[in-house]
Amino acid sequence: MYQQTDSPETFLGHVLGEEGGFLVTFTGQQARISHGDARLNELTAIRQRSWSYPDKAQDAARYLLEEAAAQRDAYVGVHLFREAGNRLAANAAPTARSLWLDEDEGTYPEIGPQPTAVVFSSANRRHLYWRLTQAVTIEWTEAMNRRIAIWAGGDTGKAGAASVLRVPGTGNYKRHPRVDLVAMEITHTSPWEPEIMDQAVPPLNEPPRLSGGVYDGPELELAQFLEGVEVLGEVSDGLGKKLAIVCPWIEEHSGGDRSGTFVGHRADGGLWFHCNHQHCQGRTWRDFRKMVHRSRSVSVDLPGYTGPTLNVEIRYDR
Repeated sequence: MYQQTDSPETFLGHVLGEEGGFLVTFTGQQARISHGDARLNELTAIRQRSWSYPDKAQDAARYLLEEAAAQRDAYVGVHLFREAGNRLAANAAPTARSLWLDEDEGTYPEIGPQPTAVVFSSANRRHLYWRLTQAVTIEWTEAMNRRIAIWAGGDTGKAGAASVLRVPGTGNYKRHPRVDLVAMEITHTSPWEPEIMDQAVPPLNEPPRLSGGVYDGPELELAQFLEGVEVLGEVSDGLGKKLAIVCPWIEEHSGGDRSGTFVGHRADGGLWFHCNHQHCQGRTWRDFRKMVHRSRSVSVDLPGYTGPTLNVEIRYDR
């Protein structure tokens, strides 16, 4: 069963829920409408606006319909922002109520959790949404969106919090003079528990990229660096040992999310660290090693020394 609707306001309520923040609308006109030799999907006269949500949702919906009536493509941020004026990832609201997928040329597997809403951006393109039973951190949302996109062969570039997607009730002028009407179906599937989505969608098995080639440094054991680190379990990895851990920078994660952080020992000997959270982007094994302060005690045997045994603690801080 499903309900078909062309209401932007219904779409916003379904995807964003009652979370508070700023909604971003993004509109533009296809250059080919006024210049026949322009490139396909080249937008001109771009307008980006912010709206207080949810109190200005109706005004935003009306504006999007007006823009579409003026032969302008209309998009909306499918995640809220903390402050008005930009849709940078750093400005993203800390929690979300839905997951999303731009299916693009891929196909979402039928065996997966069924979306709670489907937006037909054109005759052959769909955007899928999964409303959740509770708010989740934006880092978890982005990681799950990416997993879903890879599983479906969809657009991983639309997995992030700054993504904008088309709005039901508007027009897709990309193939002008042909116009595709953007429509939406609410499937009446119940909102999903985040844990169910996490269990149903295959995890990513892609190891983080390491700079350089084969590791040729001294032999190191991963266990030496895990004292004081909470290990959640081992994860399947074809290139060596991989562990899911609680990030040492968890206090910087929005909502204190404990997922999405890994360390590992490559089969060739190299050690690595990777965290999917926005606050940890760019942090490497060297940063992890400094943070956990690996230390090691060794006994010192000095010729001629007859006093008590000397123990020296060696700490690796960089």
